[in-house]
Order: sequence, then C-alpha cells, then structure tokens
Amino acid sequence: MEYSYGVTLYREYLAYCPESPGAWHGLAICLEAIGNREGSLGAYERALQLYLGHDDPQDLLWGGWCAFKLGRYELAYKLFKESARREPGYAYTWLSLAIAAFKVGNRNEGEEAMSKYRALIRERPYKRRVCEGIEMLSNAHNSLREINDVNSSIIRLTEELLRKSITNHSFECNQ
Repeated sequence: MEYSYGVTLYREYLAYCPESPGAWHGLAICLEAIGNREGSLGAYERALQLYLGHDDPQDLLWGGWCAFKLGRYELAYKLFKESARREPGYAYTWLSLAIAAFKVGNRNEGEEAMSKYRALIRERPYKRRVCEGIEMLSNAHNSLREINDVNSSIIRLTEELLRKSITNHSFECNQ
C-alpha cells in the first residue's frame, strides 16, 4: 500500500467519522510506515481509547494491537485473552495472544495459544491479512461514497488503491 495515500485517506475519513477506532488504527499504521513515530503513537492511543469503549471481540483484538504498539504489553495480553475467550474460532486472535503471552513472559500460555492458532488454520485456512485489508479498503470506499460532501479526489484515490491492491493480490485472495 502507498502509505502516504493512506494517511490522506484516513485523515479525510476521520474528518467525517472521528469516533471510528479502525480509522485511527489505520492512520497510525500509515503514519508509522512513513516514519512519523510521534504521530503514529498519538493515533494508536486515540484508537485504543475508542476500542476500549466497545465490548466486541474484534474491538478487543484490535485494541490489543494498539496497546502492543504503545508498549503496553500487559494490557495487550489482557485484551487478546478476552477476545480469544469470546471468539475462540478466529485464528488471528490466538496468534496475537501467543505473541503477547511470550512478550510478557507467559511461555506456556504462548505455546498453548500458538497450538490453537495452528490447529485452527489447519482446520480452516486463515484468510491472508492482505485480503482482509482489501476488504477493509472496499468497505471504506463504499462508506466514503455515501457521504455527499467528500472530496471527489479522495473517492478516486480509494478507487485507485483498491484497483492496485486487487491487481497485485487477487491471486492470493482467491485461493
């Protein structure tokens, strides 16, 4: 992904939807990728606070990753653990829990979580992260198209990013 475009896209989206934890999280990732560490930490913190206001397993998972990026490993571990308890069939949650458990020194729990992750992906191959990213970009594009006063250049930008992503990764996502 062209991260500087992502920064533009997320900032535009956040102007209309400032309470979207996923948009703050996406902005943080893009800022981090272009080397704006200070900006990324602020965006991760905002995303974390918004995720903590929700009680959904996915929000717990992504809030855990924000906490992890902020160096708050115990909080990340706690959020991943709760997410796994509530949604035990989502493989990426177990991988996330394994990483956090190892980070906080819970080796046995990390190995157990990694075993659950491996069992889940053997049973039901995990959709690649890039494919989930394309799905999220498509959802963002559709949301932006529904907002009447969004700058048309932003719509074109999302269309271009979506086209490039599909062109570059459609083979991986159609397996």
